[in-house]
Amino acid sequence: MTSISTTRPPATTASTLWVADRIAATAGHPDPAVRERVALRTADAALTYAELWERVQKAAVELSALGVGVGDVVGLRLPSGPGPVVAMLACWHVGAAFLPMDAAAPDAYRDRLLSRSGARAVVDADGPRALADPAPATRPAAGRPEDRAAYVIYTSGSTGTPKGVLVGQDALADHTTGIADLLELRDTDTVLQFAGLGFDVAQEEIWPTLAVGGTVAFLDSADRALSPAELAHRVRALGVSVLQLPTAYWRLVCAQMQGTDGAGLSFDGVRTVVIGGEGAGAKDVHVHRNGPLGHCTLVNGYGPTETVVTCAAFVLRADEPVPVTTGLPIGGPVGDRRLYVLDADRRPAEAESPGELWVGGSPLAHGYLDDPVRTAERFRPDPFATVADARMYRTGDLVTRHQDGALEFLGRLDNQVKVRGYRIELDEVDRHLTDTRGVTAAAAVALDDGTGTGGRVLAAALSVTAGGPTAEQIREDLRGRLPSHLVPGLIRVRDVLPLTTSGKIDRRAVAAVLAQEYASTAPEAAVEEVPAPEDDAPTPAVAPAADAGTTGEAAGLTLLLELVRTLLRAPDFGPDDDFLAHGGDSLVALRVSGAMRERGWRLRPSDLLAAGDARSVATRIVPC
Repeated sequence: MTSISTTRPPATTASTLWVADRIAATAGHPDPAVRERVALRTADAALTYAELWERVQKAAVELSALGVGVGDVVGLRLPSGPGPVVAMLACWHVGAAFLPMDAAAPDAYRDRLLSRSGARAVVDADGPRALADPAPATRPAAGRPEDRAAYVIYTSGSTGTPKGVLVGQDALADHTTGIADLLELRDTDTVLQFAGLGFDVAQEEIWPTLAVGGTVAFLDSADRALSPAELAHRVRALGVSVLQLPTAYWRLVCAQMQGTDGAGLSFDGVRTVVIGGEGAGAKDVHVHRNGPLGHCTLVNGYGPTETVVTCAAFVLRADEPVPVTTGLPIGGPVGDRRLYVLDADRRPAEAESPGELWVGGSPLAHGYLDDPVRTAERFRPDPFATVADARMYRTGDLVTRHQDGALEFLGRLDNQVKVRGYRIELDEVDRHLTDTRGVTAAAAVALDDGTGTGGRVLAAALSVTAGGPTAEQIREDLRGRLPSHLVPGLIRVRDVLPLTTSGKIDRRAVAAVLAQEYASTAPEAAVEEVPAPEDDAPTPAVAPAADAGTTGEAAGLTLLLELVRTLLRAPDFGPDDDFLAHGGDSLVALRVSGAMRERGWRLRPSDLLAAGDARSVATRIVPC
């Protein structure tokens, strides 16, 4: 058995219509009941297909008035919600592609993406506005209609510069059909839009749902990190039936819903949970099945942005046995794709033998915006295809194909890592570190986070000039110009960095040293000594402000400091220190919240992310 996959049979719902055409067909359907289906839903409002299309046409007129047309790029600086969906469809209406950006990223970083993409306009909270006329060379091709671009998403680049992945309308349409068939989406389904717009998964949550006439539901913009109870409440209130979550978040939520912790939490309306972004294992599946989501079909997805999000998936129904593989398989091809496992000579590897994964088929990106050299390196002619001009994408991922045909992910072949679901080129992190004033050399690595769940933390060792910046100052500088996933949570300053015999920085040696230090810096948390609140203590939704000497607040602050010191490996973290400035993120906030709850205290993860220093966070801690 060779490692070339067969393409799935043509889907019964296959259509050559672009996504916008399918949505327009629902919005203009002769049956009023179809037109009045809910397309977009928030906690406070609902938008029908007819209303959605009316807003799209109005927004398209505004873009046209700014000179936006075929072949242009429009940047989106908006949080998730109905607004961006209207803006994206309006871009397609005038023949433009959109560039979705992380709403939480620094302005300077988003400005660089707008400049690199040659965007003609940007849509933000104040509406659309024109930008300087872009250089023609940076615009997507505006030739044949089938070549028209749908969107550009920037991913981490090994040269230190983000790569703009250009996805075409035909590829997105094919992928939309493939995902709709994989998840068996129907017009009665409601899919939660969970991912940030700067993350390509958001496109997969939105367009297949709308293409079949279903409903896309949105969280509140303040929901930066939901506890299990908060997630269950939002899902139930919005009527969600399909839930797509980053693997790291899914793993934590499932772990925090075991036994009595999951009692009373209901996800009865959810039929399918889709995970992806990093590897999962059999242990994770067993934890999933022992909680309130255990009745759901579990879909483990895999796919780089260049393959139009999910190109492979493994479907595990609730009554099926858990695979005995080391990692949960990533399954087989999604939609009209071919998956090749090739050896070093680009010949098909035998079953059970490792090889590099190459992806062929029609749902592939055009390439990298204004970067023909890099495009030619990663997108190659497909020698196994039977159609002319077929291409295949080199993923750089090491996989193996089992006898049943399912693929299992084994690791990377280069310096690319996955942290919290984000694809990160370590070389790019190195570049940003050395661009910091006073930093002379740097090496970034990904370390095991020590939780036993397979999570990873981004770390870096660096050297500085005499009197140079501290680790905290370097992190603050990076936070001001980079999205959070590119900022190392652990930074260590060294007099010198280890070198190889050829004089280059020895990244493996750096990783070994940092891993040892990271493992040894976890202080022993004295959380058992922190008093729990009285049983009859009040439980207000928001804790009132109190003096620092208040017993309850002081106890909550003590526990908070111990937990943060332990989870961030920051023994010196104090009451006046900022959680985010010391490497905190949404997943750590969720773990802190869960540990607080186990000890009788309630702290919303979003409060930890938004409140600033630990002393301010403590005012929001209340007894359970």
